[in-house]
Amino acid sequence: MLRGLPDEVRLSRSALAKALRGDTFAYLPLVRAVLRTAGADEDEVAAWTTYWHELDGLEQRRRRNETVTADPPPWAASPSPVTPSPSPSAEVGPEPPPPASEPSRRRVPVALVAGGALVAGVVLALLSVALWSGPIGPSESASATVLAPVTTTVPKTFRLVGSSRDITDGRLLWAATFDPGTGRFFPQDKPCLVRTDGTFDCGQYYLGRQFDPDTDRYRIDLFVADSDASNALLQYQIDKGGPDGPNPGIPTLPAGTTVVGDRWYTRS
Repeated sequence: MLRGLPDEVRLSRSALAKALRGDTFAYLPLVRAVLRTAGADEDEVAAWTTYWHELDGLEQRRRRNETVTADPPPWAASPSPVTPSPSPSAEVGPEPPPPASEPSRRRVPVALVAGGALVAGVVLALLSVALWSGPIGPSESASATVLAPVTTTVPKTFRLVGSSRDITDGRLLWAATFDPGTGRFFPQDKPCLVRTDGTFDCGQYYLGRQFDPDTDRYRIDLFVADSDASNALLQYQIDKGGPDGPNPGIPTLPAGTTVVGDRWYTRS
């Protein structure tokens, strides 16, 4: 499967396995590439793309604390016909052929069945971090403030929480560490959770890289990102192999991002 993926979908074996298990965000180009590699035609790819966007919309409703239910698409799997058991007295003979006027059922390649099942799991996993694909304009009044940690000296890992304002639907709040020593940004592996009351939780935050000096000073930038920018940040995580992979950082934040808050910390 890796050999069949296009050049723009660059994955390691472990990164692809994580995506297929739903451990990481499966961005839309990857979903399409897996389907095509498994043998799907363009009509099937288009159907899965439509379903991906349906789940994308459900995720936005879930973020607004609305009740949502995600069901597999009806065309993803056909139920097996139920054959009635013959009575004991019935004579069992060879099964008659279908009428000439009945069209033959299409035989789906085994690879496509497997690929479709894997992608179904991946797409359903999008409900945790799905991205809104509609056109969203910048929010000039958006802001975010770190409330914890309160102290300016922190350990290597901690929980980053705070409050935000005017984070419009369709834009995700991210956090990244800026290292003045390297002049590069080190984005976290997933966007922060923004609640309806405006508070946000970025989860377990990693300040700097594992073997950087403990006394270094870093800036945490909070920024909103549109769907293209968020996809670029998630692609960076896939390219580097997840949280445990090498972390070279990026020279600039992607286009489509707007910094809405920052705070300086010294690592202890």
